[in-house]
Amino acid sequence: MTHHRRTQPTDEEVLAVVIPVEDDAAPEDDDGRTLVIDLDPPLEVRKVGTFEELHLHEPNVFQTLCAAQAMGRTLTPESVYNSQIGLVARISGVPERAVIELRSTILDRAVAFVSSFEEGARRKPDEEPDFSPSVTLLFPDPIEAAGRTFGDMTLREPTVRERRIMKAAEAKGTPEALLQAEIALVEAVSEWPKAAVLKMPISKFARAADYLTGFFYSGRTTGNA
Repeated sequence: MTHHRRTQPTDEEVLAVVIPVEDDAAPEDDDGRTLVIDLDPPLEVRKVGTFEELHLHEPNVFQTLCAAQAMGRTLTPESVYNSQIGLVARISGVPERAVIELRSTILDRAVAFVSSFEEGARRKPDEEPDFSPSVTLLFPDPIEAAGRTFGDMTLREPTVRERRIMKAAEAKGTPEALLQAEIALVEAVSEWPKAAVLKMPISKFARAADYLTGFFYSGRTTGNA
């Protein structure tokens, strides 16, 4: 029997991100943003279930933030690997107890896929920032949050008050703190509610955050380890 679960978080779940919870999100249309890995033979885990496939899709900001939280304050190869395991489990809907029983090459393939969206969207260290007066991001699949529908996001250069959001995070220096700061910055400039920002596809969010931070950071601030 193949186990499938709903994977799109509610507003309450994404806003409760300070205490990571299991969220569910429906896969997107097959446009290169989904991947199904056949598990042959099926993965059988005692007291958990039998799994025939691993369904993966682009992470949203909420799922990426949960992964950053799992890394903790000190980055080590172990903490990064545990974070990646948790991200694959959260996106696929397969419990971590089952994910850790996958063949390592399958997990590597899954991690590479779910990590590619942010990695591909982030500004490269030697890439010139975008200093356009304003930028508009379009969402072909509008985001539903806070009782509203969000189909586009307009951004402009942050004010000094808004830049201080990032300054506060620099003192902590953890992946979670920096990502939380980027979330707060995007929320402040776009005037989107936090629940909507947390539901953004990570590739769209990375572009938004890099545009805003580009006015005061020449390189990239966060991203997958």
